[in-house]
Amino acid sequence: MDYSLIAVLALAVALMMMVAEIFLPSGGIIAVLALSSIAVSVWGAWMAWWGSSPGLWWTYIASVIVLIPTTLGFAVRFFPNTAWGKKVIHEVPTLDEVTGFREETDHLRSLIGKRGKTQTLLNPSGFVLVNHERHHCESQGMIVDSQVDVEIIAVEGSRLVVKVVKQPAADESKPVEESADSDQRMTDDSLDFDVPEN
Repeated sequence: MDYSLIAVLALAVALMMMVAEIFLPSGGIIAVLALSSIAVSVWGAWMAWWGSSPGLWWTYIASVIVLIPTTLGFAVRFFPNTAWGKKVIHEVPTLDEVTGFREETDHLRSLIGKRGKTQTLLNPSGFVLVNHERHHCESQGMIVDSQVDVEIIAVEGSRLVVKVVKQPAADESKPVEESADSDQRMTDDSLDFDVPEN
């Protein structure tokens, strides 16, 4: 078995995995594998060069010490500009994109407290019309029919949170009047019992 080949190949694999750990989220799994590869590489170099050529052994150790930070620095500096790097790493949003999102959020927050009408069934999400604008909305976990008056009470992300507006109660004076009329219509003749005369 050629231990020197093991040392070189394991070091190359370790460097590639270190670069991958920077750009791919793995929860530290790739980093552990990279450290394991470095350990295998050091063991291979020890077996190949320590006894026969101490000069090669220390040259290898110095190379590892230089190659690890150099490779990582090169990857951070140049990898994001490559075609593959652009696919892996998302570009930072521009100021215009961030401003547009902030303006949209501010506009949605300005609708809090205003009333609108549901355009679709909310189950619990759907669409609502507020100030002649159609917005995505959601109720507070309840089903709401379309064409129902609602009030905007909050904003969650890009959605409005709405609650049903309670309709004003019917005029409560009517039953009182009706009961007064019925009392007036009631006569002594309609009673089932005799009223004692004083």
